[in-house]
Amino acid sequence: MEPEFQMQSSTTTLYVNNINEKIAVNKIKYVLTKLFERYGTVVGVHTPKNLKMKGQAFVTYKEPKSCEKAMLKLEGRPVFKKPIHVTYAQQPSDEERGLKGDSEGISQRKTAKKARILAEEEEKKRMQQNAKSLLMPTQLLKAQAKQWRLLPPNSVLLLQNVDDSMLEAAFIESKFNVFAGFQKIRLIKFRKLAFVDFDLEAAATACVEKIDHDQFGASSLLSYAKK
Repeated sequence: MEPEFQMQSSTTTLYVNNINEKIAVNKIKYVLTKLFERYGTVVGVHTPKNLKMKGQAFVTYKEPKSCEKAMLKLEGRPVFKKPIHVTYAQQPSDEERGLKGDSEGISQRKTAKKARILAEEEEKKRMQQNAKSLLMPTQLLKAQAKQWRLLPPNSVLLLQNVDDSMLEAAFIESKFNVFAGFQKIRLIKFRKLAFVDFDLEAAATACVEKIDHDQFGASSLLSYAKK
């Protein structure tokens, strides 16, 4: 039994979906044109190229009765090894609007499309700016770390950008006094840094190489102090 469709006599545009997405858009357009031409004069076949609309197409006839014939004959028909689904389009195509002399409708659709694209581009730019602003502190920190770690060895280490919750001399000292040669901590709380004194450069170097820097905060930086 052939499927039944609700008559929409004023509509001349059909919506086709479940098209094999692996097939090239130009080939889909060519095959659909030849297929739908069997049931009336086709004035346009639109196959969107964006990812959201893959596997979908719009076919516009010159006459409404052609839509009914095509729907009855082609619903569920295998095309490119997949059964296509055919129904009336929710919105008329530009070709259909043109046939009806609705130039204003075409203009409104194009204006709305431009506005939507512009809004999407603005949103994309905003997200990119947000991502960039989030990355900048990290990039600056890496640049600073590289610069500080190029300093010549020193028996005094400099711990910078200490997290507020860890700005206690006793806490910082407990992390360094386990290393041989440790002497003392000189905390400068308002600048969020501390000087760590060792008796020898070799002892300070061993500490820099072995200590877990992240325990003082994600932004912390441990290096030799400038001589």
